[in-house]
Amino acid sequence: MIRHLLTIALMMPLFAWGQNEGLYHLAEARKAYTANELDLALAHADSAVSLDNKLPGALKLRGDIKQRQANYHGALVDYTKAERVDDTDARLYVSRSAIYITEGRLKEATRDASKAIKLAPEDPDGYYNRACAHYLGQNNEGALRDLERAVALNDRNGEALFLRGVVKGELYKEEDGLADIDAALALDPNIAGAAMSAAVLLFELERYEEAITRFTALIKADSPDALEAHYYRADCYYNLGNKVRACADWTIVAETGDKDAQFIVGNYCMTDEEKIPKKPVRSRKTVIEF
Repeated sequence: MIRHLLTIALMMPLFAWGQNEGLYHLAEARKAYTANELDLALAHADSAVSLDNKLPGALKLRGDIKQRQANYHGALVDYTKAERVDDTDARLYVSRSAIYITEGRLKEATRDASKAIKLAPEDPDGYYNRACAHYLGQNNEGALRDLERAVALNDRNGEALFLRGVVKGELYKEEDGLADIDAALALDPNIAGAAMSAAVLLFELERYEEAITRFTALIKADSPDALEAHYYRADCYYNLGNKVRACADWTIVAETGDKDAQFIVGNYCMTDEEKIPKKPVRSRKTVIEF
């Protein structure tokens, strides 16, 4: 009995050392993750998990690091292990739902976002992620409900304001949608796709001169949306009766292999037609990025 107690006593400092060392590596991993030093963060997270694979937050953090490194499979493995350790962490489900959205696994994304909302109903991120899943699943009404809640909880969330504006636009509430997108741009002018979406809504509202100004700004800035801006600017000129300028833009787009623009150039620009026969309907591009 005495020998057994002595063995336990000798092991306790070793256990305490391992636990303390794990906490040290976890703290260093968080620090490096915040600084976006992902390789260093992952090295510390690996050390923390190997020292104590049930250390609260370690597996979740390692999953977050892997997610930011676009190692989605590795992140999902860590999130699943973390769930076995603690299934009450709402942020775990927020993080995992983001991967499911990126991979187009909308049923799983909705399930995880709903779990996050149930665990932390005052966290806007759960509502935003579920809204993204609804939007990608073409459930705009469901997306709008969740975005209303997300914005109510945090009206400084530019991404949520932007998506709400896009959804409102698709629900034919273009004026309200434009106001939301402009509010999002005021918070963060660099939200991917936001400036283009605002210009498209101006086009759909038939405010062609204003739309042309915004499309031109995107083209001059060599935006990733510049080619699409050429297409829509052409459509603005077309609706204003300026065939020369419209066809100049459509020709630029057609030369890249765009089928809609090629059809218009062949059947309108290179003819005496005053109107485009069977004018192509431009499909909208998705606006969600994680």
